[in-house]
Amino acid sequence: MQPPYPCPTATWHNDVYPAIDAAQPALSQAGRTVIVTGAGSGIGRETALAFAKVGAKHLVLIGRTESDLLETQNQIPQNTASSSVFATSVSDEAGIKKVAEAVGTWDVLVMGAASKGIKGPIVSVDLAQWWEAYETDVKSIVIMAQAFFPNANKAGAYVYGLTSGSLVLPVTWIAGQSAYQSAKTAQVKIMEFLALENPDIFICTVHPGMVDTKVFRAAEVDPATLPMDTAALPANFLVWLTQPKTKFLNGRMIWANWDVDELSAQAEKIQNSTIFTLGCEGWPFVPG
Repeated sequence: MQPPYPCPTATWHNDVYPAIDAAQPALSQAGRTVIVTGAGSGIGRETALAFAKVGAKHLVLIGRTESDLLETQNQIPQNTASSSVFATSVSDEAGIKKVAEAVGTWDVLVMGAASKGIKGPIVSVDLAQWWEAYETDVKSIVIMAQAFFPNANKAGAYVYGLTSGSLVLPVTWIAGQSAYQSAKTAQVKIMEFLALENPDIFICTVHPGMVDTKVFRAAEVDPATLPMDTAALPANFLVWLTQPKTKFLNGRMIWANWDVDELSAQAEKIQNSTIFTLGCEGWPFVPG
């Protein structure tokens, strides 16, 4: 379909298409240990299942609610990946360190846990509720990096942070969402720093699309009025990202809706620019 928003590719996708279909042998994740936070529902669950279908050796399912994680675990196809469940908050530093110690060496880390925080004018919202977005969407990224990065597969590991495409919009379009959108903006910049500081790890921030999840519903928007996407789109997109030829996207923020063939055709241009990184609109600072 034609892009409903400004887009670097002429083609826009709302669902899985052949180039990212995890069923193709070229996208095999055989032998890999894949960690997914927010794995108890929505995009996190779909992502875990997608990696299981393409040969992942072991899935590490992390989330707040054990019953939800067990439900995800029960949906993993038989004779595919083994799995382990850890019911803990991603903002619990001690809890995440214990998980990292139990997991050991890993290959793929998908950080999908999110919190919308509270909506409303900054001067009148409850500060503790407002700050919840930063605990889940910002602090947790640092906690996860400190706990897991030392055990990343030295031969090459992949890290993804799921973010909000709305952070690029004028604030007049997203009024009342200061907690969530500013936290997600901070997340993107932290991921850029992590990419710089860890050259042996592929690190990318991904807007998963507009998927009907609990977090999406918390924004109080009507899915019927928007070009919605399937949860399978970002799940398969993340599988596609997990291969050597995507290195040109390291340290970038990208959207799961973008056509990967058309995006790959721009690899040299993207790699030699600051495109898809966080900057100041109308004043791109490019070192001389």
